Amino acid sequence: MKNEEQKKAPVLVRRFPFAIEAEMAQALLAEHGISSYVYDLNVNSCYVGAVMGVRLLVDPDHLNEAIDILESNK
Repeated sequence: MKNEEQKKAPVLVRRFPFAIEAEMAQALLAEHGISSYVYDLNVNSCYVGAVMGVRLLVDPDHLNEAIDILESNK
């Protein structure tokens, strides 16, 4: 398979200390037509305030737009 045919892996947009914050950011991105993925939900439900945080990832092609959207809605 050629490199351009391979699916691009999602990239990290931001880490959140709580799942609800990551899910709210995910909803905001969805309103702007950007698909995103929330990871580490189960890890943090076991450890309140876990150092790792909840990760929000997007397709690399939408990274800059996602960052701009999240920054403008702080």
